[in-house]
Amino acid sequence: MPEGIDLVAGGGRTAGGRCIIPIIRMFTLCMGEAAAISLTPVAILVVEGEREYLALLPGAPRAIDDLLKTLRDDIEREKKRCMG
Repeated sequence: MPEGIDLVAGGGRTAGGRCIIPIIRMFTLCMGEAAAISLTPVAILVVEGEREYLALLPGAPRAIDDLLKTLRDDIEREKKRCMG
């Protein structure tokens, strides 16, 4: 398991006709035979029809818009699962 920090799209949930997708910072640390993983939400993506709203949480990276582009496939998958 590689060590480092990545952003991942969490599992989307439907609430009030909206799809809510958490954006999570995942930090992994490997030492010998042991590994530790820390998951911290940094943003919430709310999808209403064709519109998307991003709510940043404390600790969100400054370049989150650029980082979200790398998660677009995962976000689209969650939107389909959530709204389909």
